[in-house]
Amino acid sequence: MRLTTKFSAFFTLLTGLTIFVTLIGSSLSFYNGIQYKIANRVQAVATVLDNRLINTPFDKLDHQLDEIMVPLDIVRIDFTLNGKALFHHSRTSSYQPVGSHYQFREMEVPSLKHPGMKIHLVYQDPMANYFRSLMTTAPLTITIAFMVLVVFIAVRWLRRQLAGEELLELRSIRILNGERGPKVKGNIHEWPARTSSALDMLLSEIQFAGEQRSRLDTLIRSYAAQDSKTGLSNRLFFDNQLATLLDDQENVGSHGIVMMIRLPDFDFLRDNWGRAAAEEHVFTLINLLSTFIMRYPGALLARYRRSDFTVLLPHRTLKEADSIAGQLLKAIDGLPLAKILDRDDMMHIGICAWRGGQTTEQVMEHAEAAVRNAVLQGSNSWAIYDDSLPEKGRGNVRWRTLIEQMLSRGGPRLYQKPAVNLDGSVHHRELMCRIFDGKEEVIAAEYMPMVLEFGLGEEYDRQQITRLIPFLGFWPEENLAIQVTVESLIRPRFQRWLRDTLMQCEKSQRRRIIFELAEVDVCQHMTRLQPVVRLIHALGVRVAVTQAGLALVSTTWIKQLEVELIKLDPVLVRNIEKRSQNQLLVQSLVEACKGTSIQVFAAGVRSRGEWQELTKCGVFGGQGDFFAASQPLDSNVKKYSQRYSV
Repeated sequence: MRLTTKFSAFFTLLTGLTIFVTLIGSSLSFYNGIQYKIANRVQAVATVLDNRLINTPFDKLDHQLDEIMVPLDIVRIDFTLNGKALFHHSRTSSYQPVGSHYQFREMEVPSLKHPGMKIHLVYQDPMANYFRSLMTTAPLTITIAFMVLVVFIAVRWLRRQLAGEELLELRSIRILNGERGPKVKGNIHEWPARTSSALDMLLSEIQFAGEQRSRLDTLIRSYAAQDSKTGLSNRLFFDNQLATLLDDQENVGSHGIVMMIRLPDFDFLRDNWGRAAAEEHVFTLINLLSTFIMRYPGALLARYRRSDFTVLLPHRTLKEADSIAGQLLKAIDGLPLAKILDRDDMMHIGICAWRGGQTTEQVMEHAEAAVRNAVLQGSNSWAIYDDSLPEKGRGNVRWRTLIEQMLSRGGPRLYQKPAVNLDGSVHHRELMCRIFDGKEEVIAAEYMPMVLEFGLGEEYDRQQITRLIPFLGFWPEENLAIQVTVESLIRPRFQRWLRDTLMQCEKSQRRRIIFELAEVDVCQHMTRLQPVVRLIHALGVRVAVTQAGLALVSTTWIKQLEVELIKLDPVLVRNIEKRSQNQLLVQSLVEACKGTSIQVFAAGVRSRGEWQELTKCGVFGGQGDFFAASQPLDSNVKKYSQRYSV
């Protein structure tokens, strides 16, 4: 019950009791006063009659009695002596209104002048018809009505006065629940007014401090993972990303390509042509590289050292890398002529393939050896470290066939991996997908770029969500998370289908669904994604953001998008106890989530040292082989533990 309701009810009850007691007391006092007054007058009549009997006999007194009896409505007088009747006199009753009834009272007065004689008087009760007289009861009725009106006006006024305090309380509750910004701004109806103004001022300062902290977080992330001169990722970030891929978390034979690109030496150009001209032409080449590499989903471009740049291409083959290098050199040929640069000796590319299980040092040594061979060849060229390695990738035709077969057969194989809280209890289980190509399993990170490239993302997401729903019935207490592509969510057709599908589920089941979105995609489509997330929340489904910290973006999206949890990218988690830069990044993300209801989880935890350092940084939970490895998904819930060792 709200404060206004409680206080209004209390005030009304207290006032009503006061009015009731006052009316009862007044009525009783009025009644007793009238009766006492009439009784005194009747007794006075008896005294007068007693005095007249001294000199007047009964026969002469008979004619005088009517005049005495009428004013007090006395109807009968009896004189008795020692119990024997001496004289009796009665009169006709006076006029009574229609509907009235007779009610009499009696009084016996001992004679003071005649010992042994008693005077018995019968008179009409003056209150018998009091409450039937409109004119008589009108003042009392008006008084009662007036008091009721006063109570109504008082309660209404009181509710209006307390409504402002209630609004202030409701806003305080919203603030305690983590809401910030313009949504919790006060209004003129809040009371006390100064408290409301003070709260608005504090919220404004907190918002400003949050914006400053977001800028600081961006600077921290840039310092730790961004090259200050070019704005690209730095060597540390590149090595962390490569090391994470080489760890092969799911033991599915991860692979990919590293390309090292050597541009003209900046110091040499600056000494010969001046700083301004050198910067102009070098950054022209860097912009060309950035634009070109953006064509390939999942690719990472970084400045490795001085004029050496590296490109990480996960799940790509040497054949694809050969084609990419050729296209890149053709793009260089399209640059305008310039004296400062030798068009025939502008870029050299070294290519090497990597497999899960290798070390970062080994891969980069191979890339450097390849780029040295490219430089020795002269002119713009590329070289492959070892082209005798067996190809692990698949061509577009084979990819399309494999993906279409997977969709026609009901979808990929499902695995589950638990995400646990600090106490070891299961927060949710993430559904992970793999497809089988006849020889080995392929993880989603490898085939999903091809699914999107072929335009099959929406069909794939529909199928996965449809497969997820039955498991909610199998596991009435489990939260299930599934990855959904942002490209599908922003399409109105998919939104309508999602609404219709989820509305067929019970609300309790929808509350146990978590949609996982990649941070890079979230930041890219923030404007279009916000109304979609509101729709998802309205349906009762929760939202999580994965791969957090991977992209060099501001953390402002955390406040703009209402998500339940954030999963740190394994790049930040790997050997975090030995990498102070990663600790700084994780702490900045955790601090950015303070003051909100967002929980930060760490993905890819593989050792106790990593987990202990992450808990020091303030994470709420973790996921990885340290807790439990991926397991095939089925409806036998008993085989899965509800608590894991931390």
